Amino acid sequence: MKNLDITIALIVLGIALLIFLSFQIGSLPKSGRRSLLFIISAAAAIFGISVFSRHRLKLLNKELKERESKLKEREEKLKGLKEDYQTSEKELNLMKAKLEDQLNAYRKMMLQIKVKNKKEKERIEKLSGEDLHHEFFTVFENES
Repeated sequence: MKNLDITIALIVLGIALLIFLSFQIGSLPKSGRRSLLFIISAAAAIFGISVFSRHRLKLLNKELKERESKLKEREEKLKGLKEDYQTSEKELNLMKAKLEDQLNAYRKMMLQIKVKNKKEKERIEKLSGEDLHHEFFTVFENES
């Protein structure tokens, strides 16, 4: 993630340097300098934000899959512990609930990255349980 941030910063810095040098040597017309600067800055910002959100989404998806595999491993381990040491059913359910809460938090973050407006983000923040699960899989089922 740090490499992507540095890369985006270097690209924006390079564009700014290119524009500055163009201004200094006078290759840009005087009337279009300001508007060109705003257009290039906006394009660079949009590009940077979209690349960053895609990268963050990939990282969260990877981490979600890792956590799901860890959840399965822990469930198997807890089943073994329950049989071996008579671990109570209550403790087993508590561990499952904690892990499910972590998964739901990652799913919410991934959904919030996908949406574009504030109302959708607020609606996703209020989702929980089956509603969150359904929303997550309807949004991401086409990408897998």
